[in-house]
Amino acid sequence: MDIYLFLYLIFIVAPAGTAIHEMSHMLGAKSVKADKILLTIGTGSIIYRTFRKKIHLVIRLFFFAGGMAYSERKTPYQPHERIRIAVFGPVGSFLAAGICAWFYIVFSSSYLLLMLLFNLWIAFINIIPFRFKNKQSDGYTIYEAIKQK
Repeated sequence: MDIYLFLYLIFIVAPAGTAIHEMSHMLGAKSVKADKILLTIGTGSIIYRTFRKKIHLVIRLFFFAGGMAYSERKTPYQPHERIRIAVFGPVGSFLAAGICAWFYIVFSSSYLLLMLLFNLWIAFINIIPFRFKNKQSDGYTIYEAIKQK
């Protein structure tokens, strides 16, 4: 991997793939009428913050290092609603990978292939149920909601 491809992965692909995944959760939360949605991209100090309608967006200094979507509403979510929100993330990543695959077929490029593979990786990793410290995968959220039913 050359340095340009590596920098592209760190500063473009990772934040874009993470944003797509987390915005998909946001759409899932909107579909179940969340009262408040917090979308955070990265870690570290806040470099940008905005609030529109029910959505609070925060971008942090290390914007290439993960993200998180959190939503809430006055009436607690039912298990099927939590599943819906959790499923939207990997589905959004799979759709992004599909779009990248189409573009890759038409305009073969290492940059498109990297975007395709990263979105597939995010989708597959998130459907595996696991928990690490205070974080859990979408698959784990789905597993917990199914157990609760």
